[in-house]
Amino acid sequence: MIQAKEISFGYGSVLVLRRLNLLVEEGRRLLLSGPSGGGKTTLMRLFCGLLKPQSGQIIVPERLGVVFQEDRLIPGLTALGNVELISNREQAQNLLAELGLAEEAQSRPDALSGGQRRRVALARALACPSQALLLDEPFKRLDPEARRQAARCLLDHCEAKPLLVISHDQEDAALLRAQAVSLQQLQEKPP
Repeated sequence: MIQAKEISFGYGSVLVLRRLNLLVEEGRRLLLSGPSGGGKTTLMRLFCGLLKPQSGQIIVPERLGVVFQEDRLIPGLTALGNVELISNREQAQNLLAELGLAEEAQSRPDALSGGQRRRVALARALACPSQALLLDEPFKRLDPEARRQAARCLLDHCEAKPLLVISHDQEDAALLRAQAVSLQQLQEKPP
């Protein structure tokens, strides 16, 4: 379960999240949308423990698989090496193949396109023995076929896990068979 109870958070005097409530139960998928600068990535950082809420409570499983907005790959490792950081070789190879990257497994991140790097980051998150997945713009820089392929891979590997996806593209909700909700719907309106 991924849950935010009455979460408020601000940067200085600017309140970004106001008494936000969110619940993603086991086996459920939620796609969160909203305008840029509206607090979606801040919420992700709160769930990951990188920020602390000013009020309210965050409840997440002990082990999270995460894809941040940035790919966060280790430049000195190959695509396979980046996934093997948290997985065995066979699982890493299988995930890369499922995401259409079998031929790029020995390539370093600087030799990969933006979409290929994104899929390596996704493979690494899927390889993590997690109890839930948090994905911030997981399909950015992917062409339509790679998007569909990545969505199928996610669905295959995350059937029972709670999945929270941040995306500006409402089409992603259909690809992931996820409930779409805007950040504004989840929080108290400003006075």
